[in-house]
Amino acid sequence: MAKKYFLFDLDGTLMDTGPGIMECIQKTLADLGLPPREEAFLRRFVGPPLAESFQNLCGMSPEEAARAIQIYRGYYVAEGVYKSPLYPGVDQLLKRLSQAAVLCVATSKNESGARRILAMRGIEELFQVVVGDDGSRPSKAAVVAGVLERLGNPAPPEAVMIGDRSYDIAGAAAWGLEAVGVLYGYAAPGELEEAGARYLAATVEELKALCLQLAAGTTARSGPGGGSS
Repeated sequence: MAKKYFLFDLDGTLMDTGPGIMECIQKTLADLGLPPREEAFLRRFVGPPLAESFQNLCGMSPEEAARAIQIYRGYYVAEGVYKSPLYPGVDQLLKRLSQAAVLCVATSKNESGARRILAMRGIEELFQVVVGDDGSRPSKAAVVAGVLERLGNPAPPEAVMIGDRSYDIAGAAAWGLEAVGVLYGYAAPGELEEAGARYLAATVEELKALCLQLAAGTTARSGPGGGSS
């Protein structure tokens, strides 16, 4: 079946937001009196919901995590948002795919911040639906649900989720959606395969070809982590 709806993660999928995110996390930790952390640790903040990351990675309580998020977002709005270039070729991918399908953003970013960053890069108008975490969507599954609701709850085979972390794959699976894992983002080696991504794309060019095939209904199914055929 041809895919009619494409749900894109933002961080590490459409844009390389990692440097800005990591810099703002480091400043947040400093404000909270915590020691600086190495890049490998900071990279783990790129993609997952912030509340989950602060609690799991820093041992914070929900209340402490909420305070950390407030500090972080202050830094991100003022500084980090400007350090978010599109991955080369993403704009061409989106322009071409938007002629064949409905494009959406499903991100754990604050929704207003996501719209701002999309507008800054000149691609906001290509997306018919943008859903982020407005405080009521603490998981990627909740974000995906928000997108599907705005789309009128299409049949699961009609939609596909595209992301660079296991959270994206799990969020799609929660609603019966297939998922594409992009290997050029911030996933650890083997993360997307283990999460059960139906398709894998190593580059933006591979992703473009795969998405156009999915939109045309010409891509054969493959096993989890098995790539496209």
